[in-house]
Amino acid sequence: MTEIDWTAWEDAVLAALQAQLGAQVNTLESYQGDWRADLQGVGWRLPAVLVMLAGARSEAAALRSYDLTVDFTLLTVVRQLRGQAAGRREGGGTYQLLAGIRQALWHQDLGLEILPLALVKEEPLLNDGEFSVYAAHYRTGAVVDM
Repeated sequence: MTEIDWTAWEDAVLAALQAQLGAQVNTLESYQGDWRADLQGVGWRLPAVLVMLAGARSEAAALRSYDLTVDFTLLTVVRQLRGQAAGRREGGGTYQLLAGIRQALWHQDLGLEILPLALVKEEPLLNDGEFSVYAAHYRTGAVVDM
């Protein structure tokens, strides 16, 4: 049986990312908000990786037992004044952060009673002359008995 403890799940993701990315990121935190609105005003030290619980859903599997599916979104936020290509491709850029996230999470259970995390999709959200923001969507699952 898996306990639904979102704090523990988020903390496990953050710990795995910290171990893999280390000094590559200046901000690594749990986040729920409107990143577009917060981009200029929050004061994240960049580059940043923000872990967001994107949602969970369950489906009855048996009497008092449910299959739980959980989605996480990780935002990479890089500021590079040398242009959008530099923000993606140069050292410390978005592509390097996404590779580190893959190494830390893909096919990992993070010591929890969950299915290994699976990469669902990586997508660009913003690429301009200043910021490069990408989202990496991961999914996992568990069986929850009530």
